[in-house]
Amino acid sequence: MKKKRYLILLLALLLLLPACGRENHRVEGTVTQVQTSESGELTAFVVQVRGGEETGVLLDESTDAIPAEPGGWTTSGMRAEFQKDLQLDVTVFASCLPKKQKLTAGDGRELTAYQADYITITGRLNRGAVTLKDGTAVDVLEEGYYSTSRTYRLPDGTELLWVRGPSGPENHFVGSLESFNDLNQQAQKRISAWYEERGLLYDEGAELEKAYAAWQKSGEDFRCSMVEQDVSPSASSGKVMYFHTSLTLPLYQDEAGISCALSLGDAFDRETGEHLELWDLFRCPEAEARQAIIDACLDWAGSGDIRAGLEAALTPERVVVSSDSLYMHFEPGVISEDPTGYAFNADMGTLKDLMYDWAVPVKQD
Repeated sequence: MKKKRYLILLLALLLLLPACGRENHRVEGTVTQVQTSESGELTAFVVQVRGGEETGVLLDESTDAIPAEPGGWTTSGMRAEFQKDLQLDVTVFASCLPKKQKLTAGDGRELTAYQADYITITGRLNRGAVTLKDGTAVDVLEEGYYSTSRTYRLPDGTELLWVRGPSGPENHFVGSLESFNDLNQQAQKRISAWYEERGLLYDEGAELEKAYAAWQKSGEDFRCSMVEQDVSPSASSGKVMYFHTSLTLPLYQDEAGISCALSLGDAFDRETGEHLELWDLFRCPEAEARQAIIDACLDWAGSGDIRAGLEAALTPERVVVSSDSLYMHFEPGVISEDPTGYAFNADMGTLKDLMYDWAVPVKQD
């Protein structure tokens, strides 16, 4: 149902974009005032945009107003639903005609305003939703009614941390790869339960505290960073479907905006949804398979200096299987002190003869 609603909203956006034109003025931000006519009809609202400035948005009968939850309403029903949803502190996107107009705010101020061609509600700002260890209240901006993404902000609008997800594996379609939806219902249910039980690979509260500490230290040089946990298909074979979990975490170092990525791989029986261990995919003993992977990853001159580090760090969940290779990415401090971590790639052609035929991923076009 959620996917259907997303598709409806996306279709509405695509249909309306040509009418908006490239010259239309974009207004994005948080609603701070709502104005209605004597009969109760929505006529205008005020939006606080990034930077703290306020802009008026005007509506007339030609404005396309999309409520928070798209449905099969008539035009008038959609407008009524949008008006019900348009409360203080919701966030909106409006595509407006470029001509500047005026709007008198509730406190008598004259604001620059624009006539809205298209409007949609994009989320909600929850003020003071989180309290940090030192007692500081933090706002949480929820990005969409069906999205799990959110941004933590200080009361003055300073963004501390952007959290995306967790997402997948049912939410992803990658190029020509088979997707989660290509599995039967039993396998889908079992794989979803496995990922749900594993849960988050990070502590969101701890990441927020680290972001706040970095902001206190950096001041104006601070830049909001992202936390993301995402699961997507990476390959498939006749019996196995492979998935890649990507975890992105900020590194609060001297240089702002640096993140590291942690990669984890998983394999599942595509008929039953049973989780498969990496070594069970190889026809040879674990020690031989492990050595073959390391040798394939370190197939260049001078790689001996990091061999011991890879031998110690290599665990089954660290290996991501793709259509033509095995891939590993380690966070800083595991293999080396490089601030972005260390990645290895092994050509599948050097390893497939050691794997069972049913486990060898199909090479995609």
